[in-house]
Amino acid sequence: MATSRLAIIDLSERPRLGFKGRGTLSAMQKRGMVVENQPNRAFRQANGSLCLVLAASEVFLLGAGDGDDSALAKLEADWRIEDGERTYPMPRRHSHAWFAVQGEAAPDMFSKLCAIDFRPHRFDDLSIAQTSVARLNAIVLRADVEDRLTYHALADSASAVYLLACLEDAAEEFGGSMTDASVLAPLPITRRSSS
Repeated sequence: MATSRLAIIDLSERPRLGFKGRGTLSAMQKRGMVVENQPNRAFRQANGSLCLVLAASEVFLLGAGDGDDSALAKLEADWRIEDGERTYPMPRRHSHAWFAVQGEAAPDMFSKLCAIDFRPHRFDDLSIAQTSVARLNAIVLRADVEDRLTYHALADSASAVYLLACLEDAAEEFGGSMTDASVLAPLPITRRSSS
């Protein structure tokens, strides 16, 4: 990977949304989303957003890097119980904090906080781990930005300050620090095959 510097980015201001229910995947496909029944896998969308399949009945949508939340807002606004699609929206903007960690040392940094092996040869691009990070239930997604190794950590927003402190503490050993989201722009930018 080209980026050796370790950067932590707070993306909690960016749009995100979830859907859950037996008919979720078909409802997302009906709306033109690229998604398959592959739990713990993410799918890049044409507008730059990501669809994380957490289970056959649950997705977590991360908005595009430009911060435009219109696509997710439309998905939520267009949902109607009368349609009987067996899915319902789960607002995630307020339930989950969102941090990105970028750089070659990211897997080593995460090894101080989590038992999952996030090294690139063990944890593919667009892979998801639903795990514990710093003793918090968390979702960790690898979604590389060009040739830069990039991980996203999503956890309970009530614990955001704690999680950020843990990330910063773990990153310190590797010269990591907080930075702004410009290092990710645009996010994600490489649209590779999801298989």
